[in-house]
Amino acid sequence: MKWLCLLLALGATASADPESDADAGFRAAEARAVAGDGGAIDAFEQVGAARPVTRWTDDAWLEAGRLAERAGDYARARKDLQEAISTATDDQLARRARGELAIVEHAAGAGAEWSAVAAEHDRLERELFAGDPKPAIAALENLIAANPKYPRVALVMLLVAQGLARDGDADGAIAWLRRAAEAADARAGDASARDARGPDAAASDRTYVRAELVKALVRAEQLDAARAELAKLDAPPVVTEMRREIARAQRRALIRWLVRGLLVALLAAAAIALRRAAGSWRAAVRRLVRPPGEVWFFAPIAAVLAVLAGTGNPMVAHAVWAIAGAGVVVAWLSGAILDAARARSGRVRLARAAAHAVLAVAAIGSAAYLAVDHDRMIDLVVETWH
Repeated sequence: MKWLCLLLALGATASADPESDADAGFRAAEARAVAGDGGAIDAFEQVGAARPVTRWTDDAWLEAGRLAERAGDYARARKDLQEAISTATDDQLARRARGELAIVEHAAGAGAEWSAVAAEHDRLERELFAGDPKPAIAALENLIAANPKYPRVALVMLLVAQGLARDGDADGAIAWLRRAAEAADARAGDASARDARGPDAAASDRTYVRAELVKALVRAEQLDAARAELAKLDAPPVVTEMRREIARAQRRALIRWLVRGLLVALLAAAAIALRRAAGSWRAAVRRLVRPPGEVWFFAPIAAVLAVLAGTGNPMVAHAVWAIAGAGVVVAWLSGAILDAARARSGRVRLARAAAHAVLAVAAIGSAAYLAVDHDRMIDLVVETWH
């Protein structure tokens, strides 16, 4: 009897071992994944491949597939996700695995035939936003030319447009976005392009690309063209948001006109003030020929800021250059007016100096607003402030 009890106990322990081992293996693979260890995929696959099948088998294959997808190894991700589906004992996990598989197949093709192209696409996307976009833009253009039937070619074109926008080429960005919209339309109209990702992925890409085109047209102040493109969208939430964008752009256009008018008025007032202080237009021009002390003080600072800005984002650099240039102009005019007033009257009254300072700040502020509002840089400023 004692021997029988011992055998039953050993059998119970042995039958529990696979579950315990799988649990320990899954937790160890999970820890490696959190630590960023590339071997975590192998560890999950080992748990999934172990027999007998345990409650961790399908989870392990699913995690391995997700990690492989993030690593850009779409062929491996496809295989692992198919294993997860075939070993799934939970309907919810099976649905998640099918959804992940649909994403992989949308990116790399139903047979993972586009795996290498998709991996290069992902690599260049990271490179595009890491520094100077020009090399990545050229590589993306080559990728498009070599793989015109790539399922996500519209998204590659979108990346080219985003890179050109970062490089300050708004017209080039819009041209590429139009190409991307045409490619997305063709893909969405192809029944073979549909996949299992809930709403079909090709139509989703089409909506995303066209929305980006509308945004680019709004940034370029081409509001009529933006409305024409918006009419081609059939996604109500996106259309509503884009209409708000166009309305905001109209309000900003009005503000820009007012700010430009203020700058023109300030420039005219500065010219009249300089003429009155100098005594004649010829004397006023002579005052402007020689830079005043304010320029000698401010110009080196502006030059350093311009050089530093040139090493970063081109859109930010253009805004900094515009603001620095406006600062030099305001300092030059301001200094010339004050020097002429001092030479004429012997001194500058406090009230005049205060009013002069307020108008100079208003001029620089107006120029700064126009600089950051160009290409919707103001949105980045507001977002950074928040």
